[in-house]
Amino acid sequence: MKRFLLYFLLLLIFLPKESAAQVPKMAEVNTKVIKDEFYNNIPLTTILADLEEKYGLKLLYDKDLLKSYNVTHWFSNETIESGLRSILKKLPLKQFIDENGFISIVPKSAKIETIVDKQYNGKADKTNFTLTGRIIDITNGENLPFASVKVKGEQIGSQSNVDGYFTLLKVPSDTVTLEISYVGYRTRDYHLNPKLDVNDLKIEIEPAVDMLDEVIVEGEKTEVLKANEIVGMIKMTPRNIAKLPNVGERDPFRAFQLMPGVSASNESSSGLYVRGGTPDQTLVLYDGFTVYHVDHLFGFFSAFNYNAIKDIQLYKGGFDAKFGGRISAVAEITGKDGNKKEFNSGVDLSLLSTNAYIETPIGKNFTFLVAARRSYKGPLYNKLFKRFTSENQTQTQQQQGPGFPGGGRFGSFSANQVASSYFYDLNSKLTFTPNKKDIISLSLYNGTDNMDNSSSSNLGGLGGFGGRNIGLNTSNTDVSNWGNLGGSLKWSRRWSDKFYSNSLICYSNYYSTRDNSRTISTTRDGTSRDVKIGQLEDNNLNDFTAKTDFEWQAFRGNKLDFGLQYTKNIIKYTYSQNDTITVLNRNDKGATATFYVQDNIKLFDGRLHLIPGVRITNFDVTKKNYVEPRFSANLNITKQFKLKAAAGVYYQFVKQINREDISQGNRNFWILSNAESLPVTKSNHLILGGSYELANYLFDVEFYQKNSTNITEYTLRFVPKIGRGLSVSETFFNGSEIVRGVDVLIQRKFGDFNGWIGYTLAEAKRNISAFSDKPYYSDQDVRHQFKAIGSYKYKRWDFAATWIYSSGRPYTSILGAYQLVLLDGSVKNFTNPSDKNANRFPAYHRMDVSATYNFSSHFNVTFSIFNLYNRSNVWYKRFQVIKEDDITALQITNVKYLGITPNVTLSWKLK
Repeated sequence: MKRFLLYFLLLLIFLPKESAAQVPKMAEVNTKVIKDEFYNNIPLTTILADLEEKYGLKLLYDKDLLKSYNVTHWFSNETIESGLRSILKKLPLKQFIDENGFISIVPKSAKIETIVDKQYNGKADKTNFTLTGRIIDITNGENLPFASVKVKGEQIGSQSNVDGYFTLLKVPSDTVTLEISYVGYRTRDYHLNPKLDVNDLKIEIEPAVDMLDEVIVEGEKTEVLKANEIVGMIKMTPRNIAKLPNVGERDPFRAFQLMPGVSASNESSSGLYVRGGTPDQTLVLYDGFTVYHVDHLFGFFSAFNYNAIKDIQLYKGGFDAKFGGRISAVAEITGKDGNKKEFNSGVDLSLLSTNAYIETPIGKNFTFLVAARRSYKGPLYNKLFKRFTSENQTQTQQQQGPGFPGGGRFGSFSANQVASSYFYDLNSKLTFTPNKKDIISLSLYNGTDNMDNSSSSNLGGLGGFGGRNIGLNTSNTDVSNWGNLGGSLKWSRRWSDKFYSNSLICYSNYYSTRDNSRTISTTRDGTSRDVKIGQLEDNNLNDFTAKTDFEWQAFRGNKLDFGLQYTKNIIKYTYSQNDTITVLNRNDKGATATFYVQDNIKLFDGRLHLIPGVRITNFDVTKKNYVEPRFSANLNITKQFKLKAAAGVYYQFVKQINREDISQGNRNFWILSNAESLPVTKSNHLILGGSYELANYLFDVEFYQKNSTNITEYTLRFVPKIGRGLSVSETFFNGSEIVRGVDVLIQRKFGDFNGWIGYTLAEAKRNISAFSDKPYYSDQDVRHQFKAIGSYKYKRWDFAATWIYSSGRPYTSILGAYQLVLLDGSVKNFTNPSDKNANRFPAYHRMDVSATYNFSSHFNVTFSIFNLYNRSNVWYKRFQVIKEDDITALQITNVKYLGITPNVTLSWKLK
């Protein structure tokens, strides 16, 4: 952490003075003052050409129309715009500045609307040409990834890549109109003309800002999310989630949990349970490197800072051959480069955390962004901490006990606990653009959680036990530390109009340690003895990756993607009990080498879109090649009605194992597959669906099935005699899983009132013979999920509400308990579990609401309430064996999720 802070401070300290410089806008060129320039009876066309050459003026005019005019004019400390106005005032001509910054000179009788729609009366210099360019955010100069670019009225279109570049082949003429759309931004019509540079076109689009400082409500249409472009894909920009209710702060992963097919009933995780899959089965990429853990503060925050993210896409299944190593889903996150035009900063302050960022250009070719968050203790934070830790009381007490045999009695007993917890994360990105062809960026991330829930007690003054003095001290240690460290160095290059590459070197590290133990110190007649019991865990994962992705726009209607990737994993995991018994000790190493290729084919004027592909991976641990064929298709029956399908094979080499703990709740750890007890997991996907889209509404449905093999679970309940030669084969159990379901989405896309309704009907069943002789429901099986999300704009207010209903998840119960006296005289507790996941928790439901008041476009305050009607939802059940006299009883405790929780967030930004 200190190294990162030092790095950022040095960059800020040595920031060049011209860092706030920006490329001159067209308006600045037009208002430039000409000190002394005299034209005496010169043809107007000659004057205009001279101004273009000397002052970088962008002019559009018909030479034939202007050739008959000679002009005399003296520019003396006069702006270009003022001078032109004086010249044209004497002629039957007028000027106007179009959306591209060009000054058009036309007859006074001409209608501007007609000119914009039909520039040059249809006279084009170029036809059937290749057009390349970038899509840019007009407010900060950020390149926008995955934006849609279409030729209006034609079946010609493309999508910008991860760096915002796009290529259009065989554009009919250089006077057509382009339509640019991007989620969260106003759709823009961009009119081409022969004077534009078709080899590096920069198209700026505006964010969907509903409220300006002057309180003008714009009527432009902007979508909150996009859900039907690609099979199983949901696209959302962080600005779209700003007004959704939240308990912590604006969070993209929490927003995705509001979509059909993504479970939202697990408050203790920001991870994505996608279509019956577990969070480890979702590949999470941040600027190209893999993030292995996505939670902060028991899941109420995700690991991703809203202020550092530019774009995020979630593929719920059937994803491209470009992605691999996971069997369920992909979340692809693109971080901001930083403001390319001017210095900017902002801060979000809530009852839980502080979130601040700085972004700025550095000279002409560099941009820099840093964003940091840190939690702090307060009433709301303490409420969360107490709810999600096993020990939640801090107390000190004095107790007088009854007399003991031998005339003894208890002396004083005291206990104290000082719990503490916090998290922080830090994002930064430095981007260098040396020329029009290359982009080099360094992206870094570090996020850590620390939790200390330790306590101690002292039982002193014992006497009377046969005349001996006895002292007893106990120290309960419960310290956890977990987090991610990662980064990527990326070089992107546009080799030609049709060929593009992205090369990355990445590093990612996940770490998790926990010491949950009790040290008992006894003093008897001056002799001390320490005994330590409990659990110790340490999981450390290192990921070293190098990869290159290529894009080749071979010809119109065909784009070829292919690439190479090499990943080296080193994973360590140790699990010990009672300070001396090592239950599990693994040190895994392995590497994967991958090649993939896929084709994007558009037929029948773009109505049919086919994406066949294949991914081939060599895994050096098993010394085998794993072939993953994939295919997806979209067919536009009409402009409104679309059919879609996808199928594919997916393998997972690094997996997170669920360690079953019936009495205290399960825990997870990462390990690497091998050829013996931990086989490589495989999944086959099949998705069929369709959508019907109207001007303001979208109806979307997808049926899916996933057949997975070599699913692994871990438990110690079948091996009660710990410490007597445990082997891996006794604790890891493998089997299969089938997930079937349907996702339904009804979305109102535009207007002051918008939102969506989502419903999922699904079933997830596993078959692991060690747990049951017949298939049983998976831990993440949720039969029904219903979600309603709505937002409403009224003047300066933005109101939002979400309601979630989910049928109960399955769990394994304990039916009874007993104690046995072992041969060495010790007493051990034993339990009788029910059938695997034979029970279900009650249904889960809650409502969240929020209200945001926009003082201006720079400052707002958000009031939110989590779990509005204080629903008591069960997280898990805790089972404890209690012995009272000669009776052994089983105590069952419902551990609850969070009740009604209010929050306030203040948000300010400079620009």
